[in-house]
Amino acid sequence: MAEFRGLGFDPVPGSADAVAETARRYATTSTRLEDIRSPGAIPEWAGRSAQALAARAERAATDLAATREALRAAAGVLEDWAGTLVANRRRAEDLDRRATAARQALTTAHDDVERAETEAQFSPATEPNLTAARARLTARQDDLDRVLAEARDLERAHRTETTRVAERLRALGDGAPLPQPPGFAEVTTHLETFSAVGRELGGTVARTPKAPVTPPPGAVGAFAAALGGR
Repeated sequence: MAEFRGLGFDPVPGSADAVAETARRYATTSTRLEDIRSPGAIPEWAGRSAQALAARAERAATDLAATREALRAAAGVLEDWAGTLVANRRRAEDLDRRATAARQALTTAHDDVERAETEAQFSPATEPNLTAARARLTARQDDLDRVLAEARDLERAHRTETTRVAERLRALGDGAPLPQPPGFAEVTTHLETFSAVGRELGGTVARTPKAPVTPPPGAVGAFAAALGGR
C-alpha cells in the first residue's frame, strides 16, 4: 500500500484487490446457492411431521433465493467499487508524485532565499536577487498548495462515492434487522471499527432471512481484508 509521503495523507483509503476478491466470493456463493433445491411435495402417507418438515424446507429455499439475489447484487456493486478504487488510487499516486516534486522545489527555494539574504547583508547590490528568490519561494509554495487542494478534492469525492456505495448495499437489505447466526460474530466485530462501506457490506450479507446461511470458507477473512483498506 502506498504511503503517500508527498501528500502527507491517503486520500483514497481502500483495497481494490480485497474488494474484488470479496465480490468474486459473493458471486461464487450465489452460484452455489442455485444448486439448493426444494424437496418438493411430500405425499400424504408420509405423515404430518414429514409434511411440516417439507413446508419448512420450502420456506428455507425461498429465503435462500432472496439471499442468492442479494449476494449477486452485492457482488455487482463491489465490482464497480473495486474499479473506482483503482482509478482513484492511480489519481492519488499521480498527485503524490507531483506533491513530492513540489516539496523538493520548495526546499530548494527556501535555500535560495537564505543564501540571498546572507548575500544582501554584505552586498546591498544583490537585493534584487533576494526579491526574486522570495518570489520563487512564494510560487513554489503555491504549487504545493494547489496539488494538496486537488488531493483534498479527490478525498472528498472518494468519501462521497464510499457513502453512495454504502447506500446501495444498505438498500439490498431493505433495512431488515441483523440476526446473529454462527459465523457472523467475528464479522460484526470488524464492521464496528471499519468504513461505512464495510458496515453496510456486512449488513447486506448478515441480513439472511428466516433460515441463517453459513458463509463460505474464507469469507470472514475476505471481509476483514476488504473493509478498512488501510
